[in-house]
Amino acid sequence: MRWNKKYLAVTLFLIYFLFPPQIKNIVHVWEVGHLTSSLVSAAITGSSLTHSPHHVTIFLMLDLSQPEILWSTFEETLSVVHNAIKMSYDDKTIQELKYRRIKEQKKGLEKEVDPFPLKLCIIGGKYDQFKDLNLGKKEIVGKTLRAVAHFLGAGLYYHSSKDKILIRRTKDLLSHYGFGTQLSGGKCTDYEKPLIIFAGSDSFSSIDLQFLQTRPSAILDTIKQIYVTRVPQESRSNEIILEDPSNDPNFNEPIIDRLRAQREEEISILLHDMLEGRIPQIPIPDPS
Repeated sequence: MRWNKKYLAVTLFLIYFLFPPQIKNIVHVWEVGHLTSSLVSAAITGSSLTHSPHHVTIFLMLDLSQPEILWSTFEETLSVVHNAIKMSYDDKTIQELKYRRIKEQKKGLEKEVDPFPLKLCIIGGKYDQFKDLNLGKKEIVGKTLRAVAHFLGAGLYYHSSKDKILIRRTKDLLSHYGFGTQLSGGKCTDYEKPLIIFAGSDSFSSIDLQFLQTRPSAILDTIKQIYVTRVPQESRSNEIILEDPSNDPNFNEPIIDRLRAQREEEISILLHDMLEGRIPQIPIPDPS
């Protein structure tokens, strides 16, 4: 499969992992390459065909190298996933999932925390680029993601495809959530290093984002206001959107593209003849 490194293609595919060898189980990894609730819902529903919803984990990938669109990306992604869950499960199931998540984190659970219905893990990608930013920006990004992860009952981990240690750690995460293996290493809250925050191990007091206590429904908005004040968000309206997916270079199919171009040329000639009055209408071939 090919994809543009800058703009994710509209994709949905399934990967299987058999790991570690002594455990005879399979982890189904559904990678969604485009933010639409229907695609995410398809992955959630697909995973539910073979596993209980309690075993489903959402890995939410964010680009650390672009702090100026980090919050808007997170906000959009979270909204899409929330909608996908509503499309995949009925209200009773969602409430049961949420109750179970609260029960799992009952010990020391702060009243401001509102755990996500499904197990959630936030991955901050492109750490190799992010680490070169100034400490102030790394700190506000780190504190914001810690606060968001803690509020949602999620884990938070930094990742880079160019760092062997971080790649190994991300694979360990898959093994942990898929097979229940123990995660090696300890928690890291040093903003000069890749963050490692296990779900349920943080607290708002240790994050020290300096916001007043408020009701859970307002927590995310409060965190947002603190972040966007420090890091104004750029408009994403200038992103490249291909209205016709057939023009997307990520989906090149030489034979099909050639036949399509040939047909378009034929239609163009027929349309010209019709407008000139040479033929009454464009003939449509019988599919049989």
